[in-house]
Amino acid sequence: IKIKPFRAFIPKASYGGTVSTRQINSYSEEELQSIIDSNPDSFLNIILSERNNKSSSSEKFEKISSLFNESILSGLFVQSKEDSIYIYRQSNEEVSYTGIIAGASNENYQQDKIKKHEHTLAKREALFTKYLRITGFNAEPTLLIHSKNTDLEQIQSTVVESSPIHHFVSDDGLTHELWEISDMKTIEKILISFNKMECLYIADGHHRSASSSLLALESPEKESTQSVMALFMSEENITIHDYNRVVKNTDNISEIEILELLKNDFNFIENSENILEPKNKHEFCFYMNKKWNRIKLKKEFNSASSVVEQLDSQIITDHILSPIFKIKDLKNDDRVDFVPGNKGLGLLQSKVDEGKFDVAIAMYPVDVAEMKQIADEGLVMPPKSTFIEPKLRSGLTVYKF
Repeated sequence: IKIKPFRAFIPKASYGGTVSTRQINSYSEEELQSIIDSNPDSFLNIILSERNNKSSSSEKFEKISSLFNESILSGLFVQSKEDSIYIYRQSNEEVSYTGIIAGASNENYQQDKIKKHEHTLAKREALFTKYLRITGFNAEPTLLIHSKNTDLEQIQSTVVESSPIHHFVSDDGLTHELWEISDMKTIEKILISFNKMECLYIADGHHRSASSSLLALESPEKESTQSVMALFMSEENITIHDYNRVVKNTDNISEIEILELLKNDFNFIENSENILEPKNKHEFCFYMNKKWNRIKLKKEFNSASSVVEQLDSQIITDHILSPIFKIKDLKNDDRVDFVPGNKGLGLLQSKVDEGKFDVAIAMYPVDVAEMKQIADEGLVMPPKSTFIEPKLRSGLTVYKF
């Protein structure tokens, strides 16, 4: 595995929290507008500057590029003086995530040494590639995971004892810290550690990885496009949450009939008016009409069963959504929606109690071993199988081509 130090553009001192943002899709439209109106230094003012204009995508992307260059000239972003590798830590009272930010090799991606577990859409790949080509920068790292590595852990532990170049608490209560490593001896140790690895796995950022690879193939002579900015983390240092389902019962199937149909494939373990959560794989909690039921799949899998077939997200589709509610296309059927497990099962229940949906289904989280096996076998997960943390900041480190 090859990784590359680079001279990142970083918000000027004490502006890390003012400039960098959460992932755009984590904001409501009202939140986005409020930040844009109240905070002229927010990176959202650059990347969303043209969102309401009817100009072409090329014109919008050119404007983004121009605004980012202006932010450099104004001193809002400052470039590292030397090629560096960065340590990033995100934490709260309950959990802490630490990883390395550097350039990931697009050649490794093309060699399938950076493995994927999701399908990408050609239309989105093309749009993202165009975005990168015209804007000329990566502003949000992909999240790549590797096996536990004690050498990297030791380097990170040593670095984080020093003062970070950025330290701030974001509006969601998370603490963010960034350190810069420009010492060549330390960088060389990091490069050697990665060089000994056989592969990496994409945890978050499949489309960003794919579009960066396409850009690299477009311009093989341009060295800077041969890398994509990534946050590298040990697989033990991420959290995979459950990704639960809420369903609209548009065919008005009676509660009695739904429960009888469930009994074809599931054993009923317990029921309660209080929230129940799955305790093991192949166990689900089903909420309808103010009552929770814990159910467990009757089917036993054997060595001939594929890893995808055994995923709880696939079991929900195969044994509940498809046979009972006739929902087969999770990407396009508006009768089903998804609620990440980090939001809590209370939110899942409230979506039903408020009448927005009729049924909620909670599942047990996918584990790293399943995700890696699917990637190793060249398979893909069903849509919305995993919700992975940490979620990365946009505009905290920017890789300019």
